[in-house]
Order: sequence, then structure tokens, then C-alpha cells
Amino acid sequence: MAPSDVDRVAALTTQLGYPSTAEQIACRFSRVDGQPQQIVFVADDAGTAIGWLHVAVHPYLESNPFAEILGLVVAEGHRDRGIGRALVSAAESWARALGCATMRVRSRVARERAHAFYEREGFQRVKTQYCFEKTIG
Repeated sequence: MAPSDVDRVAALTTQLGYPSTAEQIACRFSRVDGQPQQIVFVADDAGTAIGWLHVAVHPYLESNPFAEILGLVVAEGHRDRGIGRALVSAAESWARALGCATMRVRSRVARERAHAFYEREGFQRVKTQYCFEKTIG
């Protein structure tokens, strides 16, 4: 991803279900850009972002490090063309280069289409969990 992608990435993030402005994406991207343990891949069509994938490596005390897809979206009208597959493949190559043997992704229970995509890509459901959140600031 490059700073010039923020407008289109904001629109894509909104399609994903997380309404975002270009300013918000620019601020968030500034915290991600240049971090060695994470990267945002963007798929483009004639210079226009049509998909993005954010992946990060997590070092844990209780397990070997693994990579996790933190977000993935392909624009409506561009789905089912292999773009998501290409983004996942790029993330897997990046993660392997950082020494990861495992890739994880979390997906909201209601996103059945996403679940089918990940299963086609070789991901297996390994657990069910709850997500807790607390406002701290």
C-alpha cells in the first residue's frame, strides 16, 4: 500500500463493513507503514485499488510465531476473479520469508461467503472463541 491509496482503501474498508474516511485510513496506515512485522498488500486495476490485505506476524510466548490476516477485502464487482487468492498468496510468501509456518485468519460468524473462500484456500477451522472488548480511553 502507498499513501496515494488511502481514498480507495477507505471505500473498500467501508465495503468490508467498517466505515472509514480517507483521513482515518491515512492515520491508521501511518502506524502500519514501515513496521517490519506487518504489511498491507493492495491489488490494483489500472492504478485503482480494488482489494487489500493486511497481515502481521505475532510473536507469542505460548506458541511459535504465526502470521495472521487482519483484514481482507476485494471490491464488489471484482470478486470471484482470483484477486483474493492472489492477495493471500502474497501474504503467505511474505510470512514464510519471516519464518512463519502457520497463517491464521479470524472471520465473523455471519461472513459465510468469507468462510467458504478461506476453506477453498486451504484454511481449516481450528477453534471457536469469543471476542471481548473494553473501552479504555
